[in-house]
Amino acid sequence: MARRGDPNPGGPFEGTGASAPGNPLQGSGTPAPVSPASSAPLPGRPVRGSAGGRPVMAALDLLGRRWTLRVIWELHRNGAPIGFRDLQRRCDDMSSSVLSTRLTELREAGIAASTSTAAQPTWRLTALGDDLVTAMGPLLDWSRAWAERR
Repeated sequence: MARRGDPNPGGPFEGTGASAPGNPLQGSGTPAPVSPASSAPLPGRPVRGSAGGRPVMAALDLLGRRWTLRVIWELHRNGAPIGFRDLQRRCDDMSSSVLSTRLTELREAGIAASTSTAAQPTWRLTALGDDLVTAMGPLLDWSRAWAERR
């Protein structure tokens, strides 16, 4: 819902839909070609709650998927690249297929990256992933205050 004086008619959470680095929208406002196997919610593609793929809705869709926040937390908590099996153990032995899917989605979204070694690939947060963890800091603070008030 637009507010008076809001330069963005889609409202404060709608984004502009303009092309930006890393945004799959082309200058014409149409989605850039995406691999059909790609399942990650990304800005500019239809996602839960937004047929146009508004950035905030794409983020909420991605982060709201089962185990996604836990995977991000464990990648952040570890601080160093971590192997798949170690990450799986830290995530309470979650299903390997679910972990694989979440890591693929996080990689497609630019939040996590894998590096291959001779033994096995390892996973880490990217700079964008680190920015996400920083952005979630106020939510963590709020949740602690909420817990204390209950």
